[in-house]
Amino acid sequence: MATVDENLSSLIASVATDCDEIGSYIQNTDFIVEKYGEGSASHGYNSSNPFEYLREWCWTRSWDEYFSHIMDQWDKDQMSAMRFNALIERLSAPAARLDVLVPKLEMECRRLPNMPESVVRNAREMHTCVNSFLNSADDGLNLWKRSESILVESEVRQRRPIIRPQSPILNNLEPSASTVPILSSAWRVFITDAALITLTGIISIISCIIQSWAFFVSTQLSSQSSGSVNDPNFYSAVQTFLMQTLALYTALAPAFRSGGPRYGFWTWLLFILTLGSGIASLAIYPSFTMLSPLVAYVSNASQALVTLQLVLSTNDTQRADVKKTL
Repeated sequence: MATVDENLSSLIASVATDCDEIGSYIQNTDFIVEKYGEGSASHGYNSSNPFEYLREWCWTRSWDEYFSHIMDQWDKDQMSAMRFNALIERLSAPAARLDVLVPKLEMECRRLPNMPESVVRNAREMHTCVNSFLNSADDGLNLWKRSESILVESEVRQRRPIIRPQSPILNNLEPSASTVPILSSAWRVFITDAALITLTGIISIISCIIQSWAFFVSTQLSSQSSGSVNDPNFYSAVQTFLMQTLALYTALAPAFRSGGPRYGFWTWLLFILTLGSGIASLAIYPSFTMLSPLVAYVSNASQALVTLQLVLSTNDTQRADVKKTL
């Protein structure tokens, strides 16, 4: 029994130390000191009695006010990304330890019916408070990095959801490791919005030159300017147009659902141009066979621009959703 008491006392002391590390930092910030006066800075606990600290103190009110103040500053562009990241890193270390310690504390305290409920409740509320901030802050910072085409991944560890003990397996919980970046920084430049726009434009121009040259050569080498709907090339063109239309339908159909994505004017204009030029290329094939592939190119290029518009509009929607959440 003595061993259990010693383990529990050590666990309570560890939880109190990490909660107080977060609390001391927040209570001594300029925002809290100005709001509550100099008395707010006198934060701390007697290390000889951490049990009393957890039973009597819960700092979530001032923590919530401070975290709301920080998120407001970030939302209004009144805080630099470097300072915002430094704050996340500063709080992540004690929060990571609480990810492991608080579930263990809850499980141990269930075995003791005389344990005051406030001990676990206060520890859980402070843990939940700091986790909520770090989850939102991580999302906001990573969204900003993507919107600014930052090539360096955030060094902030990925926060785990708050896990409550359901079985003894949680005794061995450890903080999850950061995800390994899939691509190196050198290659990540090719997946930015600027890279997508640039490559789409360059490839479209090169394809236009090639198709125009093919049209010019075909007019010089062949005296037959008309074809027939019985030509194999005509049916190949029909098949290509049908698959192209299917791809556009699959991509744009969700926009007509309730609560589906909303695409901009240029997306729909390019969609109409894609269909129109595709139909026109088939319609003129019997009379202007050599011109038909050039018109079909317009359809292909328009489809590429539709895809680009969908990617960019999806990014804008994600930024707006996270902005609302924050």
